[in-house]
Amino acid sequence: MRAAVSFALVLAACSSDVALPMKSNCNPLGANHCMTPWPSSVFEVDDATSETGRRLAIPEGTLPTNVDGVTVDPTAWNWADGFSPAAPITMSFPGGVSIAGLTQLDNMDPSLAADSPTVILDMTTGQRVAHWAEVDSQVTDPTQLDSQAFWLRPAQRLEGGHRYAVAITKNVMSASGEPLEPTPGFAALRDGKTTDHALLEKDRARLEEALDALDTAGYPKSDLVLAWDFTVASDDFLHRETASARDQALMALQNHTINFTIQTDQPIDDGSVIKRRITGTLDAPLFLTNGGAIAIDTTIARDSDNLPALQGFYQIPFTAIVPACAYTASSPVPMVMYGHGLLGDSTETADGTQQATAAQLCMIFVGTDMKGMSQNDTAAVARVLNEASHADQVFEVLEQGIANHVTLVQAMRTTFATGLFVDAANGNKQLADPTRVYYYGLSQGGILGTSVMAYEKTITRAVLGVGAANYSLLLDRSADWPQYRIILQGGYPDPLDDELVISLCQMRWDKTEGSGIVNSVQAGTATGTPPKQILMQVALSDDQVPNVGSWWQARSMGIPVMGPSPTVPWGLTMMAAPLASGSAIVIEDGGAPPAPLTNTPAATESPSMHDLTRNQPASRRQMADFYSTGQIIDECGGGSGACTCQSGACM
Repeated sequence: MRAAVSFALVLAACSSDVALPMKSNCNPLGANHCMTPWPSSVFEVDDATSETGRRLAIPEGTLPTNVDGVTVDPTAWNWADGFSPAAPITMSFPGGVSIAGLTQLDNMDPSLAADSPTVILDMTTGQRVAHWAEVDSQVTDPTQLDSQAFWLRPAQRLEGGHRYAVAITKNVMSASGEPLEPTPGFAALRDGKTTDHALLEKDRARLEEALDALDTAGYPKSDLVLAWDFTVASDDFLHRETASARDQALMALQNHTINFTIQTDQPIDDGSVIKRRITGTLDAPLFLTNGGAIAIDTTIARDSDNLPALQGFYQIPFTAIVPACAYTASSPVPMVMYGHGLLGDSTETADGTQQATAAQLCMIFVGTDMKGMSQNDTAAVARVLNEASHADQVFEVLEQGIANHVTLVQAMRTTFATGLFVDAANGNKQLADPTRVYYYGLSQGGILGTSVMAYEKTITRAVLGVGAANYSLLLDRSADWPQYRIILQGGYPDPLDDELVISLCQMRWDKTEGSGIVNSVQAGTATGTPPKQILMQVALSDDQVPNVGSWWQARSMGIPVMGPSPTVPWGLTMMAAPLASGSAIVIEDGGAPPAPLTNTPAATESPSMHDLTRNQPASRRQMADFYSTGQIIDECGGGSGACTCQSGACM
């Protein structure tokens, strides 16, 4: 959706009443898109009832319109009391922007310097925010430079409820190397001229506060081509729906025995490694419409407070593998809840890699579908990419997915431990220890595993195989994304619309992915859980879950890199192993070339760097140590070296 703008516009010289070219529903500070710059306080209003004192008020007709002429309905976005703590700060300028001389993601120190050409200022604390600048490198057609996103990406999660000012100085050049022109709306604001644009005039006082804050920080308005502010949503807003679904689910389960039905129960191969592969269904509290049916219009049922509304119970699938060693162990063995990969399902729990890991750890693995982003949700995902107004059919449905995982843990600790994982030939001897339950997620399961840990009240240790956040950062850089991007572009052919739709999706994802809780997951108190320990295992140049998202998560969590390490990414510190407690990120090097600094995927290697950590014996030994003791031990190179797996150090 475009609002035609000409920078050759002649402003009325004899009047302070400036007519702006942007439509009344568009951002008056923008240039060539109705939404940009985004996010922006011009789309906020005061609301004394909200945690932040603000509420979004995006007008109808502002958000992108797809090829079918359907404009994204802002209603559900306007429930928020601020913008995403994770989505990028997005703008565009006619003719595009040059990133020459701007801060890159591998060293963000320049963004904190007094002469940085770009600024993100936390107005709540007065501190500059580390960030990098980039343009959408997937826009290669020179005729589309007007639609090329120019981003400032914060190094880590922004603070919930804080107010931020953003500035682009005159030292940022156009793609052709010429100085950028101030947008007409910003020029009027800077020069103290009133306009005919109601959104600018409504927000003028706040915008002037932002200019004053930037001036105090050393950036006078005369040095700027664009500046504005925005409020970040409160953590309470981002947590309330999923926490409510979790709490209602646990309450419903207090007086409900979790019944299960076995569909298959047989060994894998000769049973010498995995004695039983079990599939079936179990009872779970339901918060979905349509009885939870697999349908593209199924979404969260809501009560009068706009929270998930319990609809009774329904059946969810599960898959479990019981290693043969559980039958010969001297005591019941631990259990691991497994999180599957991208749009996968519970059957992935029994894949070959998981079989080897379950056997080496001698632990029972159990998994269910992540409702909202499982194989059965693929059609709904495609629908959202084609028409973003249907976002609730994926992102809020993930609240059911997390509730299902909370339910599965309850089943593992009760009816599964006493009635399913037993040795029938030996007097129903109990095989599983219900007091020792852990989490292991791979790929999507590593990404969403952070949220599972944030809302699950009993598991305290998790291993995230290639864990990362946030999706608005990950998607363009993932080798998995191009096939989905084709669907998105089919609905929204304009590349800037594509990126803004991703930002809109991120605002809804924040309720259920790590971006919403990564800052508080270790302490647990923000979501009503005990403290958690998280071990992130990451391979350099992962082409499916980009490293930049793993570094973003680690910085947001404030966790160290376990040393010795093949590298220490910007903004992280290394602590030598063993780490007696707490969380850490462990980096393994498989010899792949460095990932690009642009928003493009790393090269796909053979063997895949995405699969590296899950297949290393050292990774599994480290998991076993971590689960049993809470320590994070260097298992590479005989426990005395970095995890350079190409040299055999990870065996």
